[in-house]
Amino acid sequence: MPLDVLFAFKWHDLLDILVISFILHRLFLLFRGTIALQIILGLLFLWVIQGIAKAAGLVLTSWFFQGIGAVAVLVIVVVFRNEIREVLIQTNPIRLLFGRSQETRRMSVELIVQAVFQLTKTKTGALIVLQNRDSVEPYLREGFALDGRLNPLIIETIFAKQSPVHDGAIVIRRNRISRVGTFLPLTQKEGLSHHFGSRHRAAIGLSEVSDAVILVVSEERGEVSLVSRGKVRSLKQPQELKDALGRLLVGIFPKKQPKKSRRRIWLAQAGGLLLTFLMVSLVWGIYSGGQFSLITTTTPIDFRNIPDSLELMKTSAEKVEVQVSGKRRLVSALEPQQVGAFIDLEGKTYGSHQVVLNQNSIELPLGLEVVRVTPATIKVELEQRVEKKLAVKPQFIGASPAGYEIKKVKVKPNSMKVSGAVSVLHKTNSLSTEPIDLDRVEPKDEKHIFEVPLALPSSSLRLLPGESKKVRVSFELQARRGFWDNMEGGKKRYYTVRSGETLWGISRRYGLTVEELRNLNNLSPSGNIYPDQRLLVGAANGE
Repeated sequence: MPLDVLFAFKWHDLLDILVISFILHRLFLLFRGTIALQIILGLLFLWVIQGIAKAAGLVLTSWFFQGIGAVAVLVIVVVFRNEIREVLIQTNPIRLLFGRSQETRRMSVELIVQAVFQLTKTKTGALIVLQNRDSVEPYLREGFALDGRLNPLIIETIFAKQSPVHDGAIVIRRNRISRVGTFLPLTQKEGLSHHFGSRHRAAIGLSEVSDAVILVVSEERGEVSLVSRGKVRSLKQPQELKDALGRLLVGIFPKKQPKKSRRRIWLAQAGGLLLTFLMVSLVWGIYSGGQFSLITTTTPIDFRNIPDSLELMKTSAEKVEVQVSGKRRLVSALEPQQVGAFIDLEGKTYGSHQVVLNQNSIELPLGLEVVRVTPATIKVELEQRVEKKLAVKPQFIGASPAGYEIKKVKVKPNSMKVSGAVSVLHKTNSLSTEPIDLDRVEPKDEKHIFEVPLALPSSSLRLLPGESKKVRVSFELQARRGFWDNMEGGKKRYYTVRSGETLWGISRRYGLTVEELRNLNNLSPSGNIYPDQRLLVGAANGE
């Protein structure tokens, strides 16, 4: 089994093998010794040989066995149509998974033995079919359905010379005489004993196409013959016949099996299942290793080795679709992040370029190949990089506290050296910082200092080596003139308290301390505020 198949092995593959192994093992146990099993094994053999030849790259051999398999299917359908019908009947899910119903379990062997040897005493010829696992209905001709009770006297009456059906056979199924006066297929085998008559030839013919056990009583010699699997055995004692039927008929077992015997049977079945598992695993490995599959995945393009003096400004595509081919197990285990696409821009000059993507531009795990890349051509635009010194300006958001304004803003350092594409730097005159939120500034602090990172306006801009990515911004808050004078002049601002608000939140909103807000509204230190209460918060004109 190829190593790449082992590396791609997953838990559901093990479950797949176990299910098929169990089904094949059950088929073998159910059809063991039958024509149906021979047909199934023949088809499996052709399929395995064809699969091995295909995996090994033997094109002509694979084609030859594939043709034989196709012809074999037609031949089997025509020649073995009865056996195929039997297979379809036998392979229903319940019987396949839980075992075949034991149709002969209640068959009274003692009554059969008694009837047979009673017939030998009177030298009455008889042909008795004991249906085993396989149905014998497809092979029977003419006769009458009886469904009578199994009784030695009834059997003697049926085969009496005065009976109109004594020349035919009777069929015993489920401990009932299901059919009488029926005719069996004659064997075409040559070299049989000269004393075998038509009854013996009919018994052998039926035993060749089914697992039925047929008993023949010769009217000339008064002998009992047991026929099974095309073989004839002469029995002289009732106990011999009883023991033979106990071994051949399904469901006729000794009353109690020894523990060693049961353990031996269990070990044999376990060994058979293990052997089936190993064979299915081998076939799975050959099949999986030889099957090829396709998959399409999308991956971003990695632009490599861009010259230091150039900047990549524009591309016609940032992602490509890659169609990958390989053995089915490797393709199914492929993850999107394992596929990579790159374009090497080493040695390129400024301007527009058409770059072709091929197999060498795609990175894949071993064992996989690139079938197609879409788009196959990428257009890139390169510009020269230049250096420029730009002033740094702080960026503010929010509003300063009520009654205060920002003064003495300083930035350190106040300029930075950057490099970038010519077209970008030509439009850029300054750099900004990340926003500073003034809503979080406390008015009680005289001087405020923030360390904020720079916000480069374009991805093509880069700070030169040695330049800091952060700057220090400092400023002061100064009270605006006329704020408290307006308070004294009667120009006042009021605020209506809403549910859930606190003095601390309201005072911060209007640039006051909690103590100042209490003094403006004559609130005691233990006094509380309530919804819809009007509080004085400053000058009405907001200056």
